[in-house]
Formats: sequence, C-alpha cells, structure tokens
Amino acid sequence: MRWEKERFKVIKRVEETLHRWSMFPPGAKVLVAVSGGGDSLVLLDVLVQLADELKVGLQIVHVDHGLRPESGKEAAMVEEVAGYYGLPCRVFRVEVSKKSGVSRLSPEEAAREVRYRAFHEALKESGAERLATGHTADDVVETLLLRLISGAGPAGMGSIPPVRPPYVRPLIRVWREEVRRYQRFLPFAPVQDPSNLDLSIPRNRIRHKLLPLLEGEYNPSVRRALLKEADTLAALGELLESLTRQAEQEDVTADGRGLEVNLASLRARPLAVQRHLLASCLRRIEVEPRFELVEDIRLKLLEADGNPCLDLGSGLVAQRSYRRLFMGPRAAPVPMEETLIPDEGAYFLPGPGLRLEIMLRPREAGEPRRDRADPHQALLDADRLSFPLQARGVRPGDRFHPLGSPGRRKLQDFLVDLKVPRSERGRVAVLVSAGEIAWVVGLRIDERFKVTEETTRVAALKVEVARG
Repeated sequence: MRWEKERFKVIKRVEETLHRWSMFPPGAKVLVAVSGGGDSLVLLDVLVQLADELKVGLQIVHVDHGLRPESGKEAAMVEEVAGYYGLPCRVFRVEVSKKSGVSRLSPEEAAREVRYRAFHEALKESGAERLATGHTADDVVETLLLRLISGAGPAGMGSIPPVRPPYVRPLIRVWREEVRRYQRFLPFAPVQDPSNLDLSIPRNRIRHKLLPLLEGEYNPSVRRALLKEADTLAALGELLESLTRQAEQEDVTADGRGLEVNLASLRARPLAVQRHLLASCLRRIEVEPRFELVEDIRLKLLEADGNPCLDLGSGLVAQRSYRRLFMGPRAAPVPMEETLIPDEGAYFLPGPGLRLEIMLRPREAGEPRRDRADPHQALLDADRLSFPLQARGVRPGDRFHPLGSPGRRKLQDFLVDLKVPRSERGRVAVLVSAGEIAWVVGLRIDERFKVTEETTRVAALKVEVARG
C-alpha cells in the first residue's frame, strides 16, 4: 500500500515503536482508546493500516465524561468512525462527581481516574490483552516538566512509559506536529477540545507558554533533549526499582503488626535505594511517602543514636528498636517484668521483647575498641558486677552516671535529651547490679562499670529483638 509522505513517516515510526517495545503479542485483541481528538483518530487510522500485518484484532472504546454539552455528539461521532472502519465500539458514559469517589482530585485528575476505571472494565468485558492510548512524544516532555515542577520521585521522572501492561502508547515517539500533518488525510475532522487552551490548567501553561519560552530563549531543540532525558531517567528508574525490590525481599519482613527493616543491611545500601525502600514501606502501611518524611526517617532513625520514634499520624509510628526499624501501629505499652540474671547466658526480656546475651571472658588487648562501637553491644568490667543482675524497666527516681558525663543524673532527663518519646520510655530496659544501673540497654553504659586498662575480665553484652 502506498501512503502519502506525512502518513508514511508516522506509520513507519509507529511500526518501529510497536516492534521495539513488543507492544502487541501476535494475534492479540487490542482496544483503541478514541476520544475523537486528533491524536486518538491518527492512532486509530495508523493501527488500522498495520492491523493485518501485525495480525491483531482492533476494537474501539470511548469514554463520555459528560463534562461538556457536546460530549454526547462526540460519542456519536466516534461510533460513526467505528462504523467507517468496520470496528466494534463500546461507549462508556461516566460521571465525574463526588459520588464517583474522586472529589479529592483536580477536575483533570478526576476525569483521568474515571476514564481508566472505564478502560479496566472494557478490558475485562472484551478479554483484550492491550489497550492503546494516543500519548505522543510531546506528552512525555510535558509530563516530565510537570513532574519536575511539582515534585516526583525517580520513577516519576521517567514520565510516560511506552508500555505499562495492559496499556501501550504506539505514538510515543511521534511528535504532535507530525500528528497534525497526518490529520489532513483522515476521513473525519478531529474534535477540538476547548479545555486544551485553558491556561488555568498547569499542563496547558507548560504546553503553550513554558516550552515555547525554553525553545525561544534557551534551546530550539529542547523537546528532543527532554525526551532523551526522560528515556535516561526511565532506565535509571527501572534500575532503582529492581534494586529496591531486591532490598525489600532481603531487608523487610512483615511481623503481623507492621513492617520491620534490618537497619544494618539498609545502611549498606546506596542512598537512592534507602530512600526508595523507605518510601515503599510507607506506602505499604498507607502513609504518603513525602520526601521530607522519608528524610526524617532516614536521618533520625537510621543514623541517630538510641531507639528514637517518629509519629506518622493515624496511630502509626516509625521506630528504631535494637537493630531494626519498625513501621506500623503504635504498640500498647506492656508492663516490663523484672528478669533475674544469675550468670552468663541468654535471657528473654518480656515487655520490650528482647534477647539479652551475657558472656564473661578475659579482656582482649585494646578493648574497648571505639571503632567497633555498637549501641546494641556493651562491654562492662565483670569484676565490678554483682550477680545476680536484674533487667527491668525504668522506674521513677532512677539515676545513673552516663559514660563520658561529669556525674550522675536522672535517667528520665537522659531519655528526654535523647528525644525518646514518652510513649516509648516504657520499653526502655536497664541492667542493674547491686541496685545501680550498669547499662541503659542499647543507649549508654554507666561510667562506673566501664572497661579500663586495669580490667582483667569483661562482661560482653549483646541485645537484639527476639525473633519468633
């Protein structure tokens, strides 16, 4: 078949795009979203030309949002187009209103939401494997700028993907100007949507004001440059998603109440993976992963000392607890029972749910090594301890001499200085020797029990969240 030059150029570009991204499986049933606008009519005409070669069956789906008085005529026009091409057509009439559950969104976002609901229903009804939409290369560029201005994560910077099954975008490498030139050869005049000229809509301001400014003042080829950037960012986003999925499988477990993250493993990950994984965990507990919140968690819970806690709202918390980061519902305080520790060994501490190990051994040369400092391990001078020891919760009036401090102080003031939330202080455990606090578990040892050059035997202590 011979096509006019303008049509040939677009058809060949679409054909290359379809093959490059394997958009249509052989013999696939494909829905084509047709609004009646120029992009969708060109998409339909191109796919009709290629359908036999691709061995795919086409059907048309149209969504009538009812937002404009002429929307009914546009739906009738799409049905007429379907008749011209001899294709089945399904028209969905939807309502964009509070009843549709999208009142929290802007009008444009709400329309998109109900449109994709209709697409999902159409796919289910028809049994089609793919649904093609008329997004062009210009849509990719505009979306990239829109997300850059409003803020989006690395994946969002990839803009509009060519394929996100079951949705495909065959025109994704065709420019809107090429689509306009193609429209001269269509059997129907495209519908003109006046909302595309409404400058109160951010995307339209980017299309009609920002991009022309960038082209005129900075780079005449800015659209092509941004399209390449979107491609690059999309590939980096895919890599980040892959690394984050792997990290999530290895570092995150669901404990029945919420999520637990292995902090040592997460700290070893690249910064981008740390942020992406924390954002993913927040989404899993239905908290919006704002950048500021992700950074708060990363800086205060991954890097700070102690076992701090952040309130996430709606009864949810993010809390570091002895080598692990918990994200989920705030736990009800559990009274901490006193545990008697007669000698070295392993002991379970009810309340905080910790496993405490104590081993007595000779002091090694150079101990304690500050380069190996770990708040969940401690070395005490064994000869200064008086067994049996007691592990218990914090009590009113408790005092101790924090390592490195000039003297004794109230334990409550110490916890306040470390910003341990009042609601979490009931989960702090202390190890007591002959009535004196030797270790505020996981936070600080007492100066009087530290290992010195005169120490001959050490008590090596280790605490971790009890598993199972």
